[in-house]
Amino acid sequence: MTDDNPEETEVCIIGAGLAGGIMAFELARRGIRVLVLESGPRHDFNRRFEGMRQFLQGENPWRTLPPEMDRYTFSGSVPYFLDYNRVRGVGGSSLGWEGYALRFHANDFRLRSLYGIGEDWPISYEDLEPYYRAAESALGVAGTSDDPWASPRSSPFPLPPFAFSYSDGMFARACARVGIALHHLPQARNSVAYAGRSQCRACGTCYVCPTGAKASVDLTHVPQAEATGNARVVTDATVLRLEVDRSNRVTSVVYAGRDRRERRVSAPLFVLAAGGVETARLLLLSVSESSPTGLANASGLVGKYFMCHPVIDITGRVPKKAYPYRVGFSTAMSRQFAVDRDRARQGAFYLEFLNFPRDGQPEDLALASGKWGEALRRHVETEFGHAVGIRVYCEQLPDPRNSIVLNPQVKDYFGNPAPHITCNIGPHERATLAEGATVAKRILEAMGASRIQSSDLSLAAHQIGTHRMGRDPHTSVVDSTLRAHDVPNLYLVGSGCLVTTSSSPPGLTTAALAIRASEHIASLRRPGAGA
Repeated sequence: MTDDNPEETEVCIIGAGLAGGIMAFELARRGIRVLVLESGPRHDFNRRFEGMRQFLQGENPWRTLPPEMDRYTFSGSVPYFLDYNRVRGVGGSSLGWEGYALRFHANDFRLRSLYGIGEDWPISYEDLEPYYRAAESALGVAGTSDDPWASPRSSPFPLPPFAFSYSDGMFARACARVGIALHHLPQARNSVAYAGRSQCRACGTCYVCPTGAKASVDLTHVPQAEATGNARVVTDATVLRLEVDRSNRVTSVVYAGRDRRERRVSAPLFVLAAGGVETARLLLLSVSESSPTGLANASGLVGKYFMCHPVIDITGRVPKKAYPYRVGFSTAMSRQFAVDRDRARQGAFYLEFLNFPRDGQPEDLALASGKWGEALRRHVETEFGHAVGIRVYCEQLPDPRNSIVLNPQVKDYFGNPAPHITCNIGPHERATLAEGATVAKRILEAMGASRIQSSDLSLAAHQIGTHRMGRDPHTSVVDSTLRAHDVPNLYLVGSGCLVTTSSSPPGLTTAALAIRASEHIASLRRPGAGA
């Protein structure tokens, strides 16, 4: 049963995550009335220390909804864990992200022109640079300009960088011996108190930051949006479909809470910011006479080109203690292999020097030893602190066979088909990871490491490419402003609009594009501007 008396607003945003939360504030501060529909709850900040305990005990502190709401199926060469990788609730992905805030390089926007692979973006680094600057200021990015491969900046980072860790110094000396430059890793985490949020206390549980030092839009943008009086967030509001008129304009969205009662919101303009998987799924669910294969899908590309980042860790044991685990995030990296190379032959990757290597924590050492009593105590005391690790973070090229489709055999909490994710890692990425592993092993050997080994290949949490931007409506889903080519009052924001992945995490680029799209939407209110 659907409520036939829809609530009305100027802009309806679906999703209160990184992109949706930023847009809510950017529009509300310009005097635009905004209603945000969020599937999950408003997570209580005062429970974050409890969430910290859950995380340390191997539980997911953000999973508070019925598991039927996160149903999905998967096929591919490496598992993708959607139920862990996305967070439902005000803050969305920014609640659980690592906070690494790297700009893409200028070359990342021109892969086809420069290297003959992937696709070019419809915008350049220079187009996006002012919005990168705005996103860094809004989120509070800590860093410094010591990256030799960074593209030009128009202003310094808003916060000073985090100090290198003790093990970073060991990595730096080894890197110098093998001709690799190590530099700071920019991150949306307070190195000093900033914007009413505390300095990072190095708790080591960044997936659930108990102090609020890591930027998340439930702390940064959503409260500011609500404080304007122009924005309201409705939680427990899972959007089921979008409805259109005969001219293919969205007229309303239908949503339901856990009571399964359907309600409507109508508006002249809609923003879909539900994450790369769920945004594609909602578009595919929103069939109509004018959109028989799904909304905004005249190109047939909604859900196609799903990408994330393939990752491997190379670990070893050094003779002298490296004192890991004192910081829960990495503070050093190298982009030496991400930019200045023939990326058609050698894919882009960066090296992340881990302050928290796999398998080196006391419980890991104890369980693997097979020892008991005093022998166990001596073993852990002797072995702990010698583990080091380097993460290889690899660009994934767009492939239309990697996709999001509907699975009619599996239904969600509301009876709709669940998403099916297909993601295979191709030979280009595997060759890139192999090269990265060789480089990482060379660094560890220069440190005198023993027991060097590689982890299994895994996938980062990112959801990229499922509603890609472009100039040509036949080869893309949205234009450079993130407006759907064939639905004039619908904007699709978030990492799904990214054309290629770069080797860098997508968070800062997603934030910058959301600010840019907000500016465009606000410009439509000027006299004579059409929508």
